[in-house]
Amino acid sequence: MKKNWHAVYTKLNCEFRVTAQLNRKKIENFCPVNNVGNNSGYRKKWNSIPLFQSLVFVYVSETEMSAVKQTGDILNFLYWLGVPAVISIDEIEKIERFANDYNHIKIEKSAVNPCAASQITSYSQKDDMSTSHTVVKMLLPSLGFTIMASVETATIKVFNPMTGNKRTQMS
Repeated sequence: MKKNWHAVYTKLNCEFRVTAQLNRKKIENFCPVNNVGNNSGYRKKWNSIPLFQSLVFVYVSETEMSAVKQTGDILNFLYWLGVPAVISIDEIEKIERFANDYNHIKIEKSAVNPCAASQITSYSQKDDMSTSHTVVKMLLPSLGFTIMASVETATIKVFNPMTGNKRTQMS
């Protein structure tokens, strides 16, 4: 039986508990996290929170779907046109890369189009303190979300495929 990536709705703030339960059942799953820094006194404390509120991704076949639904704190699969929505492996890999590369990620709703490919775009902007930032956006058409992160232009890592070197881009 062919396996696909699907999204499941969880109870509010139960994403990490659901991933632990799915791991115990040996069901492959993915819960992308957003690393958010909080200033507490003299140091910055990083917290990992789920990137998508109440969503966890599972890699299952149709026969394994009932076992997923019987997992505590899972409400249901994400449906599109009456069937569980299939998320492409390419989109899952891009979400994973984006979550690993950027912090303080924001999410916006966008149009759902399961046939469209995910896109990554970026643009520069200046804030009130004349600091240059680059906003990186990734459209996730099969989920109906756009995720974005703002990065100081001076800290962007540029990879040169010809030499294999990474360097910091200065503005």
